[in-house]
Amino acid sequence: MEPDAPRDATTDGATFTQLLDWLNAHADALLDDPGNNVIGVGIGKKSAGPLDDDSPYCITGFVEKKLPQTQVSAMGVASFAAAVASASGQRQPKALGFEIDVVETGSPFVAHAGLKVPRALRGAHGGPPASLDLQKRFGLLRSGIGITNPHRAYPKTLSVGTLGFFVRDDRGRTYLVSNNHVIADENAGQPGDVVVQPGTLDLTSSELALMNTLAKLTTQTGIARLAAWVDLKFHDPHGIPFNAVDCAAAELKAPPKAPARDVTEIARAGLGGNIVGVASPYTIDPITGRVAGSTRVCKVGRTTGWTEGEVTQIAVVTDVRYGAGLARFRNQIGIAASPDNTGPFSKAGDSGSGILDRDHKLVGLLFAGSENRTLANPIQPVLDALRIALGVTTLDVVIA
Repeated sequence: MEPDAPRDATTDGATFTQLLDWLNAHADALLDDPGNNVIGVGIGKKSAGPLDDDSPYCITGFVEKKLPQTQVSAMGVASFAAAVASASGQRQPKALGFEIDVVETGSPFVAHAGLKVPRALRGAHGGPPASLDLQKRFGLLRSGIGITNPHRAYPKTLSVGTLGFFVRDDRGRTYLVSNNHVIADENAGQPGDVVVQPGTLDLTSSELALMNTLAKLTTQTGIARLAAWVDLKFHDPHGIPFNAVDCAAAELKAPPKAPARDVTEIARAGLGGNIVGVASPYTIDPITGRVAGSTRVCKVGRTTGWTEGEVTQIAVVTDVRYGAGLARFRNQIGIAASPDNTGPFSKAGDSGSGILDRDHKLVGLLFAGSENRTLANPIQPVLDALRIALGVTTLDVVIA
């Protein structure tokens, strides 16, 4: 038997461009069609593996659960192939001219800040501390630890998310970066709101008793003040606006009587190494057809600690559920846990985590996920949007 002929790499590059054009033209029609069960769509590999494997590029559909064709037909729901064909104006899937694949998410995509619970339910949510505990109070600030904006909620409601990384502007001011829904309260935040560490969900019963008012809490645990955020835009009766990022920044400026924190090692990623830079955006080489950039990634988050994963999709278009409504995002990164993980790449409470590549360069900002998939904003749009929101000339990631 003769060996398989080598694949033409230039075809991969052409196919990726074709798929990106298709997404831009048809993704919204696919998601808005009530006749299918698709919750998101992006560009991945036919193998459903990492973007740097040797299988062909394809349009990847996200569904909560894969169903047998007989059950799909009985439910009167269009198959993904038929839904893609319909969105493309084709009668038959075989007329598409490109590969497709379906990935099961296990649940809808939701903003991973999800850990907001009534005070009476403290201890019933959030799981046990990670083996490397990022849920405690840290005297030495670093990325990957638990934080929250307690205003408008505490003490009735407890919450927590993750501190992603730090940035510094052209005037020397330093800010922590997380999600809008972690520290800006889904657009309800006010400039000057105090961000606390640890998150209120991670306080002990004794601490909650001692800090039983917002004033006492912020005086004892405040580390920063909300400075800027990018508004989340939700579905409304007049249309579906697009979101590119879910991000916010808080200046490291604690309340006057708050205990001092050490900020000499803020380039640290949790309890591990340092953030060393910002990765270039993922692109496809038009000559080789291969993805440029490390698709092996990791993150440090408040709930699951250090986890490793693979970038499996880019240019993802999907709807994400927030407390305030449904928000549509474009051009997002899809991540799955690597085989070395014992669980998912992220869970509720990990929102705001910085995503690092194998060289410890920032790739993205984690903001949402499902039972077995994670979504991240590409890092450069996050930095660009925050620079504009802060009204500064430059905004650089603090690195080692």
